[in-house]
Amino acid sequence: MAGIKDVAACAGVSISTVSYVMSGKRSIKEETKRKVLKAAKELGYMPSRTQELRHRGPTKVLALSSPLHEYTDYSNYAVFFFALAMRAKRYGYDLLLLMHEYGDQELTRVAAEGMVDGILLLDVLMCDARADVARALDVPVVAVGYPSNSDAVYSVDLDFERMGREAMEKAYALGHRHVLVAGADSSAYEDGSNYLVRFLDAAKKKGDDLGISVILKPSTGNGRDDVNLMLDETFLENPAISMIICQTNAVHVANVLNGLQDRGLRVPDDVSVMAACTHGLGSLPRGVDEMPMMPTETCSRAVDLMMEVLNGDRDDVGRVEMLSSRYIARGTMAKCSRS
Repeated sequence: MAGIKDVAACAGVSISTVSYVMSGKRSIKEETKRKVLKAAKELGYMPSRTQELRHRGPTKVLALSSPLHEYTDYSNYAVFFFALAMRAKRYGYDLLLLMHEYGDQELTRVAAEGMVDGILLLDVLMCDARADVARALDVPVVAVGYPSNSDAVYSVDLDFERMGREAMEKAYALGHRHVLVAGADSSAYEDGSNYLVRFLDAAKKKGDDLGISVILKPSTGNGRDDVNLMLDETFLENPAISMIICQTNAVHVANVLNGLQDRGLRVPDDVSVMAACTHGLGSLPRGVDEMPMMPTETCSRAVDLMMEVLNGDRDDVGRVEMLSSRYIARGTMAKCSRS
């Protein structure tokens, strides 16, 4: 069986570098880390602690890598976490929560030390470093989200691109030709947050095909003053806006409705409002048409898929499963009355 010296020789690094990569105790250059992990996988090397733990059988623990960012919406975060935890519990599994902003080193550590049987990814980016790290791990990785570099992970997600196209098709059918997307924090788009970017890009492309002008206004905050400033800027730039799609949260959406009312604009008679990629809007005093996140369905399927892999029932890593979204009508969409 290969040892740490063999891995070091194969990767062209020192034994201490291999040790640091496997333990995650020291920051190592990404290129060096990948060489070490590739060599370890090719040679079938595991640290002695990992071998010992593997012989003991399953840990009955899944790691949940869910980085916290400045723009993280904690209400959505909690819903997804508990949906995964409850489904894992049905199989007798506990979750080990990993919350570092960049969690690729954590994945290497928990896998190398034999702490978990598999890894779940939340808050997935379009190009996610954790999906690259998965190539060198000896435990399965299931992403609740769809990274573009998905060949080494299993992915389960809502079809946000289809959601974006359907939102534009509905807008077109109702005669809307000028649409505002009230977005999340700009950093979420800059980082490449999977669901936000996929929806927005698909909506813009479909909008272009249909002759609909789609503009994005990222959120600068959820408060009433922040939302009023956004609305002021929007109607100044394009007074013909007749439909707003909110990619935000319940507080922000409520303040959009209040802000429109303050301007004497009736919903949906003057301006139609829809929410997309959201959760929990049914609790608002006034309901809003919504194409929501489906955390229970998505997370349940991700854990079920993980169990299929751990049970040896499938070996098609790289598989992407897309769940269909749904539309909930609550009376805030109507035919465009503005020329």
